[in-house]
Amino acid sequence: MTPVSAERVVAAANRAVWAAGWRFGPRLLRSRAVRNRLGHIAATLATIRPNRYLGHWQRNVEIATGQRPGVRETRAAVRSYMRVMTESFVLPQWTPAETVAKVTTDPAGEQRLRDAMAGPGAVLALPHLGSWDHAGAWACATGMAVSTVAEQLGVAEFDAFKRYREQLGMRIYSHRDPSALRGLCSDIAAGRLVCLVADRTFDGRGVAATWRGNPVIAAPGPAYVARRTGALLMGCAARYTDQGIHLAFSDPVEHRPGRDGLSAMTQDLVDFYAAEISLKPTDWHVFQPFFPDQP
Repeated sequence: MTPVSAERVVAAANRAVWAAGWRFGPRLLRSRAVRNRLGHIAATLATIRPNRYLGHWQRNVEIATGQRPGVRETRAAVRSYMRVMTESFVLPQWTPAETVAKVTTDPAGEQRLRDAMAGPGAVLALPHLGSWDHAGAWACATGMAVSTVAEQLGVAEFDAFKRYREQLGMRIYSHRDPSALRGLCSDIAAGRLVCLVADRTFDGRGVAATWRGNPVIAAPGPAYVARRTGALLMGCAARYTDQGIHLAFSDPVEHRPGRDGLSAMTQDLVDFYAAEISLKPTDWHVFQPFFPDQP
């Protein structure tokens, strides 16, 4: 009999958790107190039995911020990740008013975004910080239909997450779809907002950048789509608050020509990610090796 790898066991368990969550979550997890309690339980278990994923997260934060997170910060990171997971089970059941009421924004940045949506269009580049799904749902609920790209690790998983995000009003492309970039550019012309989670690449290919002096491979997709369409390009971060999320926006990223220009635009976004993550690293949900020097 062929042995089953630990990764396949984890993947199967993960699929089962998400499937059960979307089936029973709207009824069982509607209460925020229940969701918070699950987060505390998960954080306690993670402290008792640390795993390599938490080790990756700790190393990522140490390199990204210069500060090694301790037990308190690690527990907070687990609670934050559990908040993403459990809220995703109930987010499609929130009314547009509920979704919007839980969001605060940088007013100047939001105004720039809305002005651009009335003109050349806009591309937002986000890190894996807080709840990017809540950010997308907020945009859709406030009149900015979102198009984005999701990682496709498997057909069943991709289809499930695609259905979930479509319930929030988003249009989803697979990162394996060769026509995704063309579709995003067409969506800009059609008046849709393109939002791309881009602090890490899907396949390890991208452009060279530096993260507070540390080399990284950065995703050039946001800069490429913005430059090709003439759309406004800004970074956006969705940090958690007690009540929901706060959306912070970068200054508009200047369009520059050529390959070097694409790299420079992407570096501006990486600088924004680094600054925002340093403000609340416990909301950075990157539990796999991120920097090139990690195994």
